[in-house]
Amino acid sequence: MRRAVAALADVTPVAPPRVPRMKENIVDQLRRLILEGKLAPGTILRQEHLARQLEVSRTPLREALLALESEGFVVIAPSGAASVVALDARDAREIMDVREMVDGLAARRLAERGLPTEIDRELTTLAKEMRTLAARDKHRYLVANADFHAKIVEATAHGRLRQFVPLVRMSSEVVYMRMQNQGPRLTRSANEHAAILAAIRSGDAEAAERLARGHVRNAADHWLGED
Repeated sequence: MRRAVAALADVTPVAPPRVPRMKENIVDQLRRLILEGKLAPGTILRQEHLARQLEVSRTPLREALLALESEGFVVIAPSGAASVVALDARDAREIMDVREMVDGLAARRLAERGLPTEIDRELTTLAKEMRTLAARDKHRYLVANADFHAKIVEATAHGRLRQFVPLVRMSSEVVYMRMQNQGPRLTRSANEHAAILAAIRSGDAEAAERLARGHVRNAADHWLGED
């Protein structure tokens, strides 16, 4: 099956007011196009074409594609060719099975370890942001969602768990690419995040793990058609 080559009519040039931000701007725009379905799964991303459309040099574009690969949005072949990741239902289900174990253990370990004040503040901000964004901005909600879960895993200071951060980020966004009427589920999801955070903050490791695992199961059942 021939894969589509990126059609980039919706891409706008990335204005470079600050050079250090250029890569982040490219990442954000390409991530949004993927999440909105304008760059479909399997689409080949021609770097020379993208660079012309975005009016950027190849170096920040290459760095942006590597960042998107680490998040699970893009696959880069040994030849250097990049394409949008394509997951079938089985792939997505298996990823969420792993996520359930990772998120549950991370929530338990962080509750046992104790929640540092700065991490508590960052997670609280993300939880509030998700409640606000649930019915308004799918793209920003999913970015905040990925940040929330990845931050919990990172805060455990558990070396092996932290190796799963790329999978956590990817599955927090990529698995939901094709979602449609997401408002009610995102609102419930935002409430589940707040409950997980409250359990971690209270030091209730058992509740934190139960709520985190239940949250992943609820998400998988909804987005993978079993709700």
